[in-house]
Formats: sequence, C-alpha cells, structure tokens
Amino acid sequence: MGAWTDAVDAKARIIHGQISAAMALAERVGKDPTQVDLPYLDLLGKLYRDEYLFAELVDNSDLVAHFEGPAVHGKAPTVSLVASTCNALRKHVREVVKAIVGLATDEQVRWPAGLDPCLSGLAPGSLVLGVCIPGEESDALDHQTALPDISQPVLAAAKEAVRSIATITRHVRDEGIDEGINEVCPDPAVRDTVLVAASKLAPSGRAGIDRLSLYGPDASGSTATPLTRKSRKVLAGAVRRPVRTTGRGSFRGVVRAIDLDARRFEIRRVDRIGAIRCVYGSERDALAREIVDAEVTVTGDYEATADQRPRLIQVSSLVVTDRPTQLSIDDTEVQRQLHAQVAPLIGSISGGDPNRAEEASQRVRDIIAEQHAR
Repeated sequence: MGAWTDAVDAKARIIHGQISAAMALAERVGKDPTQVDLPYLDLLGKLYRDEYLFAELVDNSDLVAHFEGPAVHGKAPTVSLVASTCNALRKHVREVVKAIVGLATDEQVRWPAGLDPCLSGLAPGSLVLGVCIPGEESDALDHQTALPDISQPVLAAAKEAVRSIATITRHVRDEGIDEGINEVCPDPAVRDTVLVAASKLAPSGRAGIDRLSLYGPDASGSTATPLTRKSRKVLAGAVRRPVRTTGRGSFRGVVRAIDLDARRFEIRRVDRIGAIRCVYGSERDALAREIVDAEVTVTGDYEATADQRPRLIQVSSLVVTDRPTQLSIDDTEVQRQLHAQVAPLIGSISGGDPNRAEEASQRVRDIIAEQHAR
C-alpha cells in the first residue's frame, strides 16, 4: 500500500460509514434498507473503478504520465500513438537516469531491454502510462530487469530525479518557473536535468495531445498542474537560460555523455569536484559532435550547490586539451568482438525492434570505450 491507495481506502471507509448510517436510519423509519444504499454503492463502485487502479499504479511507479487531447478524446488511441508515446516517455526517462548516474559516478549505464514503461490502461479521452526504475530491492515490477553495476545510493538518486519531474510541474507558471523549484531540486545539475526532461515531455499539440499531467508516489501530486503548449514555451525559456550565476571559473574534465538536442554534456573527473553539467550554445554544435571521451577545459559562469561546489556551467569557452586515441578500422580484435557480441542482435534490428537496436548500438559503444581504456 502507498499514499495514493491509502487515500482511496480512506474515501471508501467514509462511504461505508454513510451506507451503515443510511441503512440504520431506514430501519428506524420503516423503509427498505436495501433501497437507500444504492446511491452509495454506485459511488463506491465508481471510486474503485475510476480511482483505485490509478492510485495503485502511481504508488508502484516512479512517474505516471496522463495524456489528454483530440487524439484520444472519446475514443481509444491508435496503436501508433500508444507506441510513439511509450517510446518518448521511455527515451526521456532514460536520459534523466543516465544523466544523474553520470553526475554521481563514472559508470556507464547499460539499459536493460526489459526495462520499459508499463501501460496501465486506456480510457476515453486519455492515455495513462506508468514507469518504474527497479533496483535490486524492487518487487513492484518483478518481470523487469534491474539496472546493472549501479550502487543503491546512486540508483536512489536517479529514481528521486525521475519522481521529481512530476513535482517540478507544480512550479511552472505562465510567467516562468517559480523559486520553489530550488527547494525541490537544490542541486543545479539535477534541476537542469529534470527541466530538460519536462520541456521535452510537454505537449507540442502536433500529435493530438494537448495536456500532460505527471504524478509521483507522493500524495501531494494529486494537485498536479497539467503541462500544455504554453508550459512547453515557458520550460523552453528556462532551459535556454538555466544558470543562476554564483561564480565564474575554468574546469578540466573528460566528456562522457552529450545531449545534442538539449545542447548539454557532462564533464567528469574534475579535480576536487567530480562532475559538472555543461550548457553550450549553437555556435559549438559542430565541435560538440567530436568531443565525446575527449578531455576538455570549459570556462564560463557557473551555479554551485549550498556547499559551493560548481555543478552547472554556461560554457563561454570550450578547449579540447586531449582527444581520445582513434582506433583503426582494421583493428581485428575490435572487429572480432563486434561480430561476436552484436551479430545476434542484427536480426532484431532488421525486424524493426527499437529496443534491440539500441541495445546493439550501446554494446558497440561499450566495446569501443573498453578498447580506448586499454
């Protein structure tokens, strides 16, 4: 049981109490008790039919997305809409988890093919999806595979970041993002990661979805503010100007992950800091494509945590200080490993399975990274 199902059970107890009181009153005045309880039974049925399954899903998920719009109004959504919506939610949740893990450790996330959003159900006028990030201790979705090679504290931080996507929507106003978001996400790097995810999830209206409500396991999420096309513009503005400057400096580190769409990358192994999330402008798009695994020095205005540790920087200067060793395409060992480990997935790729295709691509990247390390 969780906060959401507890709240539904509390409502049910109230209705049961009203039924008992109504039947007792009917007996006292000589009326048929079985007739006075019908309205209450209808109310009780509606409660369990409409609210309990949703509450159970939220309690067992890290994030629940409720999509609304013309594409689902008055009818069941098309298979293509469900598939595209699932893929988008899965992609953005993965990006958050990978970014948070990257900010906390130098481990690379190998995403299990079995870890996917679970479809909770369909109803006229809406589409509801839930996603859970299972760890070793998770039994909410026992058919899913846990993320490997990630410590429980780091995984807990990633799960909390995914859950906070729902929380930060309450701080999106018509005029901008209110200051309360700093209490929800005191780490500037985490806050920026979550805002980027929310900006990508917010509906554009082009797919026939014009409202998105996000929920997390905390009971206060019942007051979720729907994201709309206007919210998308507000979030886009916040993502363009994310740094609340607390200082200026230069930092050297290794680029391990990059989001070309959001123009973000993380540098790791920064002396006495660990990792810093970097924001760059369009003028560095071409260079950004070439710096994965390179050692770079970034300079710019940064935002620090309460303990004065820089975590988010607006890059004004980017210098590559050491490029990774390039592997020869004739490297027979690399070719042998690629063939042995990726060939079994090729059939799935040709069959159009996006999960297996991404698994194959990730495995190629892992093999190349291992060869670089040697």
